[in-house]
Amino acid sequence: MPDIPEGPRGGRRERRKERTRTALVEAARRLLRERDGRQASIQAITELADVGFGSFYNHFASKDDLFEAARDETVADYFAWLDDHLEADADPVRRLTESIRLTGRLIVEQPELAQVLSRADRPAVTDAFSQRMEADVRAALAAADVQVGAAEFETLLVAALGAIRAVVERAADWTPTETAANAEILAPAVTRLLGLPENAGRPGPRAGSGPSG
Repeated sequence: MPDIPEGPRGGRRERRKERTRTALVEAARRLLRERDGRQASIQAITELADVGFGSFYNHFASKDDLFEAARDETVADYFAWLDDHLEADADPVRRLTESIRLTGRLIVEQPELAQVLSRADRPAVTDAFSQRMEADVRAALAAADVQVGAAEFETLLVAALGAIRAVVERAADWTPTETAANAEILAPAVTRLLGLPENAGRPGPRAGSGPSG
């Protein structure tokens, strides 16, 4: 009797494992949207994910590992959302400005992403955003032929990140109209801080990016 190929059976097993992992990560993201979600037990997490308790340890060594995965996937989703709403062929200055404007509107455009990011491991989230911002700022300064020294660049980057973070955090207390208005103020304010051209960042993001306030 010929051997039965293992490929399809193995493929089903891998898909089942991936579904279980996805369910656990989504449960963690749902819990992060709640103020005390990180306090949930592994039992509560597996019940929310509708998977067996023992399945948890097939994928994660601890709750911290799970919430780290949930954070990393949310950051990746945030970056993907940004890239989807940025013009692929936009010059670096416009791309940076639109990225800041969209980030300022995140709680209106993508409230669930904003909630998870605000309650995840903040230093790690900030570090990921900082790395992307640093690359975008360097590209924008180079495109605009703005020359700054290393120390000045670090100071400008910290100031820009602080302004963006402050507006994003305050947005939780604003109406959608106020959030949209402040995002429009934030973007050119940061580009001016960086010494970029006053007319940077127009036109706006592609149609369909969410409420205009």
